[in-house]
Amino acid sequence: MSNSYKTVSEIIEEWKKDYNFAILLKDAENYYAHTNPYALPPYETLEEHIDLVLIYFDKLCKIHQLDRIIYGLIYEYLQIVDLESPILQLFIKKLFVFTIVYHDHGKVNENFQASQEKMNNIYFKGKENLDNAIGTHHSTLSSYIYLNHLLDDAIVLFKHNKKEQKCAITIALLFSYAIYLHHSKYLYNDYWEKIIRESKKVEHFESYLKIFNKKLNNPQVSSILGNLEILKREKFTSPFEKSFPLYQLIRLNFSLLTASDYLATNQYMSGFPVEDFGVLSESRIDELYNEVKNNEWINKSMGKVNYNKKTYDELNTLSLDKKPIEKSNQNLNLLRQQMATEAIRNIRNHPNQSIFYLEAPTGGGKTNISMLLTLELLKNNKNLNKVYYVFPFTTLIDQTFESIKENLDLNDYEIVALHSKASFNNSSDAEDDQYGTQKKNYINRLFVNYPFCLLSHIRFFDILKTNVKETNYLLHRIANSIVVIDELQAYSPEHWDKVMYFIAQYARAYNIKFIIMSATLPKVDNLKIERVDHDNIVYLLPHAKSDYFQNINFAGRVAFDFSLLPNRIELDLLARKVLEESKNYADVDGGKEKPKGSVYTIIEFIFKKTATLFKQVIESLDQGFFDEIFVLSGTILHHRRRFIINYLKRKENRSKKILLITTQVVEAGVDIDMDLGFKDTSLIDSEEQLAGRINRNVNKENCKLFLFNHNAEGVIHKDDLRFEVSKTLSIEDKAYILKSKDFDFLYQKVIDLKNTRNLDSSFVGLTDYLNAVNMLQFKSVNEDFKLINQENFSCFIPMKIPINIPGENDNIKEAIFNDSDLNFLATYDVFPDLEDKISGEEVFDVYLGLIGSNQTFITKKIALKEIQAILSKFIFSTFATEKIRQELTIFMNIEKSEYGYFYMDRYQAFYDEKSGINESSFENIDLVQFI
Repeated sequence: MSNSYKTVSEIIEEWKKDYNFAILLKDAENYYAHTNPYALPPYETLEEHIDLVLIYFDKLCKIHQLDRIIYGLIYEYLQIVDLESPILQLFIKKLFVFTIVYHDHGKVNENFQASQEKMNNIYFKGKENLDNAIGTHHSTLSSYIYLNHLLDDAIVLFKHNKKEQKCAITIALLFSYAIYLHHSKYLYNDYWEKIIRESKKVEHFESYLKIFNKKLNNPQVSSILGNLEILKREKFTSPFEKSFPLYQLIRLNFSLLTASDYLATNQYMSGFPVEDFGVLSESRIDELYNEVKNNEWINKSMGKVNYNKKTYDELNTLSLDKKPIEKSNQNLNLLRQQMATEAIRNIRNHPNQSIFYLEAPTGGGKTNISMLLTLELLKNNKNLNKVYYVFPFTTLIDQTFESIKENLDLNDYEIVALHSKASFNNSSDAEDDQYGTQKKNYINRLFVNYPFCLLSHIRFFDILKTNVKETNYLLHRIANSIVVIDELQAYSPEHWDKVMYFIAQYARAYNIKFIIMSATLPKVDNLKIERVDHDNIVYLLPHAKSDYFQNINFAGRVAFDFSLLPNRIELDLLARKVLEESKNYADVDGGKEKPKGSVYTIIEFIFKKTATLFKQVIESLDQGFFDEIFVLSGTILHHRRRFIINYLKRKENRSKKILLITTQVVEAGVDIDMDLGFKDTSLIDSEEQLAGRINRNVNKENCKLFLFNHNAEGVIHKDDLRFEVSKTLSIEDKAYILKSKDFDFLYQKVIDLKNTRNLDSSFVGLTDYLNAVNMLQFKSVNEDFKLINQENFSCFIPMKIPINIPGENDNIKEAIFNDSDLNFLATYDVFPDLEDKISGEEVFDVYLGLIGSNQTFITKKIALKEIQAILSKFIFSTFATEKIRQELTIFMNIEKSEYGYFYMDRYQAFYDEKSGINESSFENIDLVQFI
């Protein structure tokens, strides 16, 4: 960095010294920013508000160490536009900071002050200006004042270098866009048109400049602002409107401006300042590191041993040269230790790299290894102070949440699971004021003020590319963090290049360390993408295939059987095969892990309708062989899903014969351990995912997964490049991939096809997307990168649901409704009935009442967040097609279905708690498909 480097704090202090609001604005004490009838005094002056916004802005920059991030983006941008000027670099940073300083200067608008709906300021009554072109609004005027003051400085400062002057003017105009829209929900594509449109009002604004005690030196400013429409954009600003760094500077500026404004306004309106921003101190990092490294127990009272202590005790001595060649539980644990050791050694050997691949076999403990790696990075990189775990499914979020919280002994202030089904953390003391606690929880979740955050792929990548203000609040927060991304292959290869592009850019620009992990990991760095530094990528287990995947302790876990392929098999023949194999396996005595006379069999179909038909077929044939036949599909509600999973995990049931009929939802990280599997073929890595639910703990013999062909997988996967490539593969090719775990054989073909299409102008590809980034098309960048394009309907089933169910351990209940849920419902007179069940009908009535309530904005938002977590327990989602809508309409209450959910008040006619949807209830059964 240059000698002209200045921090945000230094720039703010200089402004306060030379141009603080009391000096700059005449009669500053007469201007209000907010009013609050419950505060004393019942108004906040404009000066007080701007000071408080700057305090939060400064705090956010310090806590998240953003000074270097901002300067780095500016430096990189100036290199791209071929300008290496320390003075310009500093001036652009001042422009960045001054958007926050000036964002509300337009509240000097006398109409805003006098309006009864706004400030109702008596001082300005009778002084209204009916000809100011903006009515009672203030953002446009704020931008105008910002531009007048800063363009004046730019013209003077760079009068001897026209290129630098044009660049400075361009950046000022672009930053003014954030001020224009700081009360809007979005950043749009038409930023230039917006600036021109608002510039036409400048002739009405000149009188406002006289309110400020700032001498303006150059009449060129008015000329520029008044003639933006006729200035040739191509010649004047367009050479400077490009690049990822500029795209980031504008979004980062918008993030900090809107977040600081929100936090300051919240403090005044509610009286609750935000003081803990959820980052890890060096001392807390040391505590976490030592906890994992030195403690004998995770939970002594429950007998949970900390096996990671052994890894650290032998970290420098354990040999990686010899891998065990015999199958045993002891050797399995040795392989897990070797993987953890090798990964830790490699991450220590690459302190300057930012992207790490962790490819580990199912059952290898990759989540545990990733936890050790995050601690290593935190310990050895003093700038890193928060961790994000990113998953494709809420089941994985919840499972990992519990694991990390327990292993690291984190409290409720330190970790959050961020998804719509999660309730607020119970992080308050008993004597805390309830509203204050709820308010704090709401703010903490809105700004994710937790050092450990678990969230979905969709939500995380939305942060990286969003144009939505509320999502963009979090952009500044991801700087100097560790991001662990699990199961990247869960989404279509259509977006793999965009995923890799953003990972590479953010790793460099925001000082983020990425760990990308999976048992079937596509090497997305092989995609041909501009500005991706391959030297920045490290394979933590570079010989994972030969050293671990193909070791007998992992490779022998499940055998794939292809004997039912390639022809389509009918359901009655398939049912007979399932019974035959299950009976044979039940005769095997596998000790306590698989008692004689027991079998756990799973069969997966593509569509729910086929699963329903198969259940009818096998029930007609099995003659009571299976003790239990469960159905687990996307239409099964949460409590029933948890009941089935817990039933399968309880030791008392291991002596039973159980059949689980499922759809692809079981691949979504469901923590079960089956003996035999049958699967309708789809994507090859999907077959491996189901195999991961069989012999999961690698403690049984002769476990198999039979692949068959019944439904056409193209209905679901027709747009997936993996499906397109798989059609060219023989059964022998697929068998090779699954048996050898060489998924690169598939993925490289997919990547080659993707690279080819990106070069083909007839396909909309990465080049088009990067052009949108470079040209600051904020809306397009967001909308053209959606990990899931399929829209869904959310169906609410107003049945009664138990408040708890049998847990996975004997005599222990699992709460479906936690204390927070029950306390919330009690405030609206909703209580469990005599069977300890909650009525869905009553819950939905609470939701409707909240929508129509006249509560304050924040109180209503808090209540809606609480109720949405409860609503999710009664909801399943399905494809949003017109055919499905028509069928569901027969069973729904139209009036109650206008508020985001289909309210299925006649659900008994087509829905069963144990089986989910019964498609035979629909008039056009052949036209609808559920999963």
